[in-house]
Amino acid sequence: MADNELFELACRLVQLCCDRGVTVATAESLTAGMVSSAIADVPGASAVLRGGAVTYCDEVKHAVLGVSAETLERFSAVSADTAREMCLGARSLFGTDMAVSLTGYAGPAGGTDADPAGTVYIGLSSPSQIRVHRFGFEGNRNDVRRAASIQALRLLIDELVDSE
Repeated sequence: MADNELFELACRLVQLCCDRGVTVATAESLTAGMVSSAIADVPGASAVLRGGAVTYCDEVKHAVLGVSAETLERFSAVSADTAREMCLGARSLFGTDMAVSLTGYAGPAGGTDADPAGTVYIGLSSPSQIRVHRFGFEGNRNDVRRAASIQALRLLIDELVDSE
């Protein structure tokens, strides 16, 4: 089972989605399914979670989610543009109301001067908007993955609350 904070946020998300009749999907790279797993830990999640795609490599981001080869080549897998296309692709693939995407460098290796290890882009697609946020998380590999998953759940919750 997910840790307490992840589980509590996932419970809140599932309840809000159930109350509003909203479905969600995930597209995850560095978190490798951590967000969808946290949601699936919640009883009743099957009413809202339509699916998740773990797209750890560029070829799968392109083949499964439709991230353009040009985007991947021009901006890299860890970019706002890729996160945007990932969440749009997940929303379309799973036919959901909302989708969240995560791509980044969990560390300790990887990254660039502009986007060092710990950099994560989280995309969110909803009926009202598409947006991407850039975060810089600290800690070891698991700390970065956990922090990114928590932030993704918070963004989904905020979108539901703000759309009331």
